[in-house]
Amino acid sequence: MNVDFITAIKLYFANYFNFSGRSTRAEYWWATLFILIVSMILSLFGLDFLNGLFSLAIIIPSIAICFRRFHDTGKSGWWVIGLGIVSVIGAGIMYGPMFTTIMANADNPAALESAMTSYIQNNISSIGIGGIISLAASIWSLIILVKPSAPDNKYGPNPYGGENA
Repeated sequence: MNVDFITAIKLYFANYFNFSGRSTRAEYWWATLFILIVSMILSLFGLDFLNGLFSLAIIIPSIAICFRRFHDTGKSGWWVIGLGIVSVIGAGIMYGPMFTTIMANADNPAALESAMTSYIQNNISSIGIGGIISLAASIWSLIILVKPSAPDNKYGPNPYGGENA
């Protein structure tokens, strides 16, 4: 089943809470393009509050379409959650201690600048390790998201019939 841009958007919102079944690459990437376009337009016009509301409104359907996309490649949707957690852990390793430095020096901009420079110089290895962990999880997710549809699997029949796409 090939889907166009409009059909993909309709499917994205029609399957708002649907974490089962399969979504094709076209459905996933057209929906992703739609989200990117809407976010860019809202940001371009300085509608940050609306952009924040939009971002909150699409959290559930975005996770749901990722689950379905992973299912389409034969992977459990729980990989989405697992890779997300790994990415957050990596970001925590990178940035977590930085917040302590910021909070301790928030009232003194000169001290904050000095403390941040010192923090970066003394923690470059943990910043690098955290970055590598987050990057690896993101690349792994991307590899799964771009894979062609698997044959019929436990999540449903191949949406393209017998062909892979």
